[in-house]
Amino acid sequence: MQQNIVVNNSKRRQNRRFLLVLIWGMILGVQTWTDNLGALLRLQSIGFKWVPHPNFLDFFNLNDITKIHHYFLIVKTGHFIGFALFDFLLFNWKRNHKWSLLISFLFALLTEILQLFFGRDGRLYDVVIDTSGAFTVYYMIKTKKLKVNR
Repeated sequence: MQQNIVVNNSKRRQNRRFLLVLIWGMILGVQTWTDNLGALLRLQSIGFKWVPHPNFLDFFNLNDITKIHHYFLIVKTGHFIGFALFDFLLFNWKRNHKWSLLISFLFALLTEILQLFFGRDGRLYDVVIDTSGAFTVYYMIKTKKLKVNR
C-alpha cells in the first residue's frame, strides 16, 4: 500500500514536470511564430501569417545581425533565457543532460526554421544563442551552481 502511494506520487510529479515543459515550449512557440514580436511585447497581440514557400537561404543570413534595433538585446536575452529555462525544465523532467540538451537544440532549430514559414527571420545565429542558454544550464547543474529538486 505504501509503495503504491510512493509510485503514484512519483508519476504525478513526472506528469507535472512534463506539463511544465509542454507549457513553456508552447510559450516559446507563440513568441517565436507570432508575425509581429513588437506587437506581442507592447500590445500582447498575437497574429500568425503563413508563408508557404520561404527562402531557406535566409536562415544563414548574417547581414542583419549588424542592423541592431533598440530591442535587439532584449530579444536576444529572451532567446538565451527562454531556452535556458526550457533546458532546465527538460532536465528536471528527464534527469538526463544528453537528452535535455539534444531536445533543446532540436527545438531551437525547429523554431528558427519554422519562423521562415511564419514570415519571421529564422536565423542560425539565434539557434546558437538558444543553445548557449541550454549549455549554460548544463554547466551550472554539472558544477552544482544550480540545484535541481529530485
